[in-house]
Amino acid sequence: MSTFRIKEFAKLAGVTVRALHHYDGLELLSPAHRSERGYRLYCHEDLGRLERILVLRYLGLSLREIAALLNTPTGRGAEPLTVTLARQSAALRERRGGLDRILRAIEHAQRRAQNPAESEWLLYQTILKEIQMQEATDWTERYYSPKALEALRERRAALTPEQKEEIGARWQALFVDIQHALDHQVPPDSEEGRAVVARWMRLGDEFTQGDPEIGEGYHRLFEDESHWPDDEHASRLRAGMPKPEYLAFFKQAVQACLRHG
Repeated sequence: MSTFRIKEFAKLAGVTVRALHHYDGLELLSPAHRSERGYRLYCHEDLGRLERILVLRYLGLSLREIAALLNTPTGRGAEPLTVTLARQSAALRERRGGLDRILRAIEHAQRRAQNPAESEWLLYQTILKEIQMQEATDWTERYYSPKALEALRERRAALTPEQKEEIGARWQALFVDIQHALDHQVPPDSEEGRAVVARWMRLGDEFTQGDPEIGEGYHRLFEDESHWPDDEHASRLRAGMPKPEYLAFFKQAVQACLRHG
């Protein structure tokens, strides 16, 4: 049986060594073989699994979803592949529809440009309008089901800029209070600790509107943080993410709440 060291395998598969380390750490692609010196050794079966991972990643699935599909036996609670592919197909069709609209705008502008009386800036404006509509499509939306996405869009449309700013301020105030609790060694299972986390849960419920599908999409989004694009939106999301110690405090307080009923 042919085996490959990690650099050889990365070159063969067209991925980075860093990506392979990441997949191994997530137990998504862990080579079954090791050299005498402990180096990872990949085989052709690993290449087949990696190809499935890359296809599913291209379709927009998070690594958590991919792990569930590949690691959970059929009928053991994982979402069926047909359901997952249908959800991703709907998202891709929507993105394709946006690109088709841009292409039609370009073709329309090309036809109008043959008329010397047409103003060029009006033609550019026609194309730009479609481009801006396409760019306005939030890349984070691919993590949500069509039903959850519709609910989120309705909520965004209903919020004023002032309301959005107020929600952000409430989250930041919450994180300040959690940092204060950590600085003063407030036990997560204390009344004060549980009260702070209760605020966290209320803010989360406001976002999900009690819809579990929105919550699932939100978790898929942040679990896939390593694959976010390098843009301004991603920078803002990372800046607003709770620190690991805040999450640990939250989990401990939730467990305390469950113990106390």
